Amino acid sequence: MESPIVSIDVSNGNSHYMCFIKNNKRFGKVKKIDHDIEGFKRLLEDIQKLEAETNEKVCAVFEATGVYTKPLERFLSKNSIKTYIINPLESARKRKEEIHNKKTDKLDPISISKVYYDKEEMMELKKKDETYNWLRKKNRLYEDQLNHLRKYKVTFQNQLSICFPGYLDLFKNGYSDIPMTILKKYPHPDLLKNKKAETVARYLEKNTCHNHKVSLEYALKIIEFAKKTYPGCEKDDVEVEIFKILLDKVIETQRECEKTLNEMITVASTLEEYRYISSIDGIGPNLAARIIAEIGDIEEFKSREALVAYAGLDPHIYQSGDQDGKHLKISKKGNKYLRCLLFLAVGCSIRGAKDNPVNRFYQKKKQQSNPLNSKAAKTACTAKLLKIIYGICKNKTTYKR
Repeated sequence: MESPIVSIDVSNGNSHYMCFIKNNKRFGKVKKIDHDIEGFKRLLEDIQKLEAETNEKVCAVFEATGVYTKPLERFLSKNSIKTYIINPLESARKRKEEIHNKKTDKLDPISISKVYYDKEEMMELKKKDETYNWLRKKNRLYEDQLNHLRKYKVTFQNQLSICFPGYLDLFKNGYSDIPMTILKKYPHPDLLKNKKAETVARYLEKNTCHNHKVSLEYALKIIEFAKKTYPGCEKDDVEVEIFKILLDKVIETQRECEKTLNEMITVASTLEEYRYISSIDGIGPNLAARIIAEIGDIEEFKSREALVAYAGLDPHIYQSGDQDGKHLKISKKGNKYLRCLLFLAVGCSIRGAKDNPVNRFYQKKKQQSNPLNSKAAKTACTAKLLKIIYGICKNKTTYKR
């Protein structure tokens, strides 16, 4: 690449930058700015001075540092400045090539500039379709909500084992509407022992979507269990009060998760790739929407290998002497959220035991001359699945076994 640039080392709330007329030809010294109106104004002034000096458009180059770059990205976009983002590993590699290998905020813009000038081609950062951007942000919110829900459930189950031991074992899904509705009103077995089944059934019928027959069956089952179990506290102990607070937290967070997921599915279903991806065995509306959220616009990937590398599913190659560099671990230098979602999809497909390319590939990896264990075979299948997703989305066709 050959053009004047401003090389920026981004930190949390501030940046160091240096202007370059061309490779190894600097224009001014390293400067530091805060990510505020005054700081960005100074950056723009220096960019304009460099453009006046070279009679060329200046582009900005900086490392990907997550949320720290967002204010800078917005500023550059609003001022129509072409932007390139590089992988931090590339600039780190450049630093290691130096005889005196030092890393400081003042030297980092130089390393970043060398990555830019040494590459023949770079992908420009462009504003993504708002739909994909919205989906990704919602999926990250959903992940955060799920993490909170998992933590609440751990504490909730500990407290439940004191107030109503063994209760969740009565149900296939202990967090569905019936078990949670019962606990909301009767958080301790002593509150249920003397209740009539009809009374409890009417309460369930009123507060859930189940009819009277189903509600009565569950009411009889729960009351019978309440008479047998022996809690670790009295019904008016503080343990029950704490349990009720945790119960409310679990119910509230579950609703937030469901709301976010339903919103994602509604928006994702308007995209054509949703139909293609959801046609794959093991991928339902939930996974289809979230996979699209993490991949984004698949047209941005020039090849399936580029998509596999983006997910961090490409092999970590190490070839030396008798080692052929094959059958090594994946690099994991990519989108961890996408990897997890694909791994879930592979697991669903294998449990379904249907005859399809992913399952056949899984069996092949398990039965080859140097067989892989189950987890390694599933990991290999995630790359296979991602290639299938790339193929059907590019060819605009549904999945065929």
